[in-house]
Amino acid sequence: MKKKMKFGLLATSSLFFLGMATVPAQAADHYASCFTTGASGSVAINGWSAGGKNMPDVVLKVYDELPDSRHVRIRLVVSYMAGGMTYFPWHANYDGYGTYKETDTSVSGSAQIGNAAIQVARYDGNVQVNYCTAWVYTS
Repeated sequence: MKKKMKFGLLATSSLFFLGMATVPAQAADHYASCFTTGASGSVAINGWSAGGKNMPDVVLKVYDELPDSRHVRIRLVVSYMAGGMTYFPWHANYDGYGTYKETDTSVSGSAQIGNAAIQVARYDGNVQVNYCTAWVYTS
C-alpha cells in the first residue's frame, strides 16, 4: 500500500509541475521542458528570434520531484550561429521535495544566437547524479 501511495504522490507532483510548466501566464515565444529522475524543469524565452544577439526575457523553472535528500539544478545553454556554445551557471533548488525555484535572467552579447536549451539535473552534494537536456523550438 505504501508503494502505491508514494507512486501516486510522485505522479501527482509530476503532473502538477507539467501543468504549471506548460501553461505560462503568457505564451512564450520559445519554450522547452525536460524531465529526469527526481527533477524537471522548463525555460520560457521572450523577445528573441534565431540570429538575434540578445535574449531579454528568460525564465527558468526547476522542480524537485523526489524526497531523496538530493537537490536539483537548472541552467541555460546557448549555441551560436558561428559555432560554439555557452553553458551558463547552474541555479540550484535546495528547498527539497515538492518545491520549485524560478529564476528570471537575460542574455546579451555580440554573437548571433542560433538556439538555446536547458539542462536539468539532480545532485548529491557536488556530484551530478542524472540530467536531461531540451532544446527550444526555433522554427
